[in-house]
Amino acid sequence: MTRKGYRPCAKCGRNRAERFFTSNRGRICETCRKKTRSKASHEARVTATYGLLAGEYDQLFKAQGGVCAGCLQPRTQRLSVDHDHKSQLVRGLLCRRCNGHVLPYSKDSPETLRRLADYLENPPALRILGKRYYQGEDKSKRKRKKRNVVR
Repeated sequence: MTRKGYRPCAKCGRNRAERFFTSNRGRICETCRKKTRSKASHEARVTATYGLLAGEYDQLFKAQGGVCAGCLQPRTQRLSVDHDHKSQLVRGLLCRRCNGHVLPYSKDSPETLRRLADYLENPPALRILGKRYYQGEDKSKRKRKKRNVVR
């Protein structure tokens, strides 16, 4: 039984206030309508841009465990469809940081990424000089100076 001024949404099943429905006869709450509309427009854009058929983005997302294929981190925003700019081959789903920063700066070169991984695992300074540590101030602990504003 629902309280006066409330009714259940046919999609999510939650009892929502009348203001969440578009009309007196509306059966789906505005929140569910927006989610459905957003998902439909995303699917249409992915189909038009990358040629993925309906449901293939979700299939890739589930196969990747819902995380970025590059950094394996879950994201709050949708993952980007990554593709090779030369062959146009769709490679997978990446977060915006991996797709917009890591791959472009490495120029999509697996050799560069392998060399950088090797560099991180086996730094040349450690081999040549031994252990040396950064002596400067840790920026994360530094307080920002307030600027004097002249008015």
